[in-house]
Amino acid sequence: MSKKTLCVIALAAFACSDPSGPPTTVPTGQLHFVLQDVTAPALLNDSASFYAKVGEDRRVEMFYQGMNPGDTGEAFLRFEVHAASLLKHPDGSAFVPGDSILITVKAGDPSKFDFTFSPTGLQFNPADPARLHIEYNHSNHDFNEDGHEDSADSVAENKLSVWRNEPPDTLWTNIGSVKIEEFDEIEAAILSFSHYAVAW
Repeated sequence: MSKKTLCVIALAAFACSDPSGPPTTVPTGQLHFVLQDVTAPALLNDSASFYAKVGEDRRVEMFYQGMNPGDTGEAFLRFEVHAASLLKHPDGSAFVPGDSILITVKAGDPSKFDFTFSPTGLQFNPADPARLHIEYNHSNHDFNEDGHEDSADSVAENKLSVWRNEPPDTLWTNIGSVKIEEFDEIEAAILSFSHYAVAW
């Protein structure tokens, strides 16, 4: 089965998932953050910006460095805003046709899969939310950090999800996600801007 087919299946599963259960919320100290492996390439840039516009599909991507400094390497993050995704400006006013807004994604702690999004207060359409895609193939796959990779790490990987935090609050909320473990990919629907991380 191709990667594209698997992605379609995963997205269908995401769209059909049951949102009725309460979100899981835990303090920072109880969350296990996914770490970058010590052999992972450095990020090409620690932030990226683009203009999202009503009526157009747009996206921004972040990459690891390639073999030579300044070269683009493997994908790290992709953030997509669809034509109908923009809902409300940070001041609460509704987007109208032709409106656009500058969006910035910034990597937080470089040792983790940790990101902040701005402008704070931007809201997306629940019927067609923005999409965050993260490639974690360069993560430390000793997910429970016990010094070796084994079946316990596979159990931990099954629990990986995207979590949201509203600084300065120390609580994190599991927003749900789709994982394609064969390709070390995780995807989540984003409804508003905040601080996000991959964890379990």
